[in-house]
Amino acid sequence: AGKYLDAIDQNGAGTHIAHLLPQGSLRSEVMGKGAGKPSVEQLEQMRALADKAMLDGVFGMSTGLIYIPGTLTETEELIEIARVVSKHNGIYASHIRGEGAELVPSVQEAIRIGKEAGLPVHVSHFKASGKLYWGTLRLAVEQIEQARALGMKVTADQYPYTASSTSLEATLLPSWSREGGRTALEERLKDAETAKRIRDDVATKLESASRIQLVSCSHNRRWIGRSLEEVAAAEKKEIVELVLEIESHGGASVINFGMNEEDMQMAMPLPWVATASDGGAKVPTSSQPHPRSFGTFPRKIGRYAIEQGVMPLGAAIRSATGLPAEILGLTDRGWLKPGMVADITVFDPQTFRDRATFDQPYLPPTGIRYVLVAGAFAVYDGQATGTLNGRSLRKTKSN
Repeated sequence: AGKYLDAIDQNGAGTHIAHLLPQGSLRSEVMGKGAGKPSVEQLEQMRALADKAMLDGVFGMSTGLIYIPGTLTETEELIEIARVVSKHNGIYASHIRGEGAELVPSVQEAIRIGKEAGLPVHVSHFKASGKLYWGTLRLAVEQIEQARALGMKVTADQYPYTASSTSLEATLLPSWSREGGRTALEERLKDAETAKRIRDDVATKLESASRIQLVSCSHNRRWIGRSLEEVAAAEKKEIVELVLEIESHGGASVINFGMNEEDMQMAMPLPWVATASDGGAKVPTSSQPHPRSFGTFPRKIGRYAIEQGVMPLGAAIRSATGLPAEILGLTDRGWLKPGMVADITVFDPQTFRDRATFDQPYLPPTGIRYVLVAGAFAVYDGQATGTLNGRSLRKTKSN
């Protein structure tokens, strides 16, 4: 982690960057992408690497428990590594194990890890996914609020869209089929008996799926931007057969329209739910990614707070500024106060709106007048300056 953070400082960045230790990379470094419990020696090796990362200045550990190797990792293993993170006052941030039928037990698992390891818990991109499970987000909210009432630090984040985005395999394929990575998956698909098991599991998942749109697809770029249903109809194939064909030829990234507007608006104003895009800095290409990378913050503040009144404007701003700083333990930023770092966005509330759509995901928002990063203008009079004044933020025991 240290070399990565040093590189940010040497080259600059558009924003400041606070890094989390990815548990999947940690496990892969020690154990590869296979299943199985770690030996005593392997667990100690992972704990030592976590300790080094924390000393380098990362803010905690993140998990992606729907991805390989996270899906292969047992709770007890996560607790043991989280104890090291806790020693350095870090946080445990998790893309939890399931967001459909497994939503509530997955939230309970995250809370258990925080309780037993003694550290704050953060649930990433909080949602209930799959139309069969709409309405169950309230049950997950109850679990978190019960833990908070007992004194635990449990928070979450959310993006203001009813669609998520990840790989096709993580969306529809069973975790056992993905063990060992892409090469192992494609070998399993060549075996008729194993492929039938995968096909049956995919068919079951498709029963609760909504529209799934292809973002990138190396097998056939003409399919990008179209739904699985549309492609299957055009190619005269069953959807499940199309999925297996794509996965046999390199896989794909998708947008999954699996969430419910009522669930999203219910969670949005909760004082412990931060705003996070789950996106990244993207250069426009021929792919059609989720618009959240360009639209999350103006969408929540402009559309949901200012236009629709789902939450007060001040609360919407706090969810994108002061609350994230509080979650990470940053005391020198997140608020407009004397002595704070001058990371400031100046916008016109009348025109601050997102423009990015699923068809045109790269459109920038309107209404942003100025952006200062550590006192330097990154945006001036609505135009990007090219200034890279962002640096790595490093965790210390005192913050």
